[in-house]
Amino acid sequence: MKQLESVSDTVQRAIVAGIVLYFALFFYAEIADVFAVRRAANAVFGFVALGVGAVFLSSARETFSPLGGAGICLVVGGIAQLVAVVVVDILIDSVASIAVFVGIGLYVYAVLTAS
Repeated sequence: MKQLESVSDTVQRAIVAGIVLYFALFFYAEIADVFAVRRAANAVFGFVALGVGAVFLSSARETFSPLGGAGICLVVGGIAQLVAVVVVDILIDSVASIAVFVGIGLYVYAVLTAS
């Protein structure tokens, strides 16, 4: 996992800021029950998944390693999430969620096997 340590501080801060923004929007949308804010939170989620997936892909030694697979899944999930925001389709939203969960699972597997 030393490859991930080479990611610039700016990229790391942007990812953390995106995650914080996502949760802030998500909780506000749940409390205020505003559909537009919920869509904005979903869009931020898609961009965060794309960003993290791109970082994983660029850091992977091989595309089809666990880290590379996590990156691919997160990129696919991020794209699907952005499409779901535009077309408001529950099926595409479900595909995005599944892809992101698989990506997170592959990342956890990559961390556990790297130790």
